[in-house]
Amino acid sequence: MEPIRISSPADAISYMGHSLGYWPKESLVCVALEGKTLGPTLRVNLPNSTGPTENYADVVAHSIGIDRDATAVLIALFTHQPWGKELQKPFAAMVQRLKRRLSAAGLLVHDVWIVGPESFATYDGANPATCGKETPLTAVESSMLNAELVYQGSRIEHSDTPAIPELFAAVDHDAVEAALQALATNPDQGLHAAYRLWTELIDHGAEPSHEQLSEVLAGLQHVGLRDQILADMPGINEPMAVTLFGATDGAPQWDRIDRSEKLLRQLLTIASPTHAAAPLTMLGHICWWKGKGTAAANYMHVALTFDPDYHLARLLDQLLGAGVVSGWAQHKTTAYRNHH
Repeated sequence: MEPIRISSPADAISYMGHSLGYWPKESLVCVALEGKTLGPTLRVNLPNSTGPTENYADVVAHSIGIDRDATAVLIALFTHQPWGKELQKPFAAMVQRLKRRLSAAGLLVHDVWIVGPESFATYDGANPATCGKETPLTAVESSMLNAELVYQGSRIEHSDTPAIPELFAAVDHDAVEAALQALATNPDQGLHAAYRLWTELIDHGAEPSHEQLSEVLAGLQHVGLRDQILADMPGINEPMAVTLFGATDGAPQWDRIDRSEKLLRQLLTIASPTHAAAPLTMLGHICWWKGKGTAAANYMHVALTFDPDYHLARLLDQLLGAGVVSGWAQHKTTAYRNHH
């Protein structure tokens, strides 16, 4: 792949969308720079414009500072809040606090932009009370960098909301119940067979039959097998607790996780609401590993809608609410997008 060159504000804003994989809404997006090299991209929800900004700026600066090689930052505020001629800058106190905090950490803030529904502008214009001259958002779509990334196969989705069009598309409650009854008759043998089947489907890439999907889905209703599959999914020989939190020093096998994600989505085609919490929660866990917090939270919401007492979904929902980021997503050598 050719090196990515950012030569204009439109290029930078386009890169943010491609780096995230979707167009952010009401978000603060920061791209770390490591000398002349692009580093990790951070996206967080914009704060309440009337609330305190000290803690928010500190948390953002700390998150950027995790990249020890970072030397500078590009920042953009994606918002529908009004701005422009004779309008004060939204989030002014937060941006000033964040710039001071980053400067104190030795990070240069190269540029700050504000991006609205139809245009963008330099946030730090000549007038401290207003933003700079507006540029139509079509400049982002027509930028050279956007064209290059689209040509390479990248695309920007409209949002980070996970599309689940397969959900309950071909529900087969009887087949799953029959598989569950078979497991109850001989749990040890049945769970071992379900685990072996999962592994074969993931490692050999075979297209699963309806019966095989039913057997795997039945197995995932058992918490022990679900956790074992989650821990083995990254394909690394590390303790379960460390793997589940994405806290290993080495990178996981992201291709294997991607194949697992595909199979879990196939399971949703036959799952009834009674059996859906396990694959939905596991899909959310994968999103969390990848640093896709919004998508992970959406999966948790759907899983808890079907089973409000599903323990793993509740735990992950609490982690997401507390802003906890998986260890893999925090480092460029292990992060998902670094491998894709």
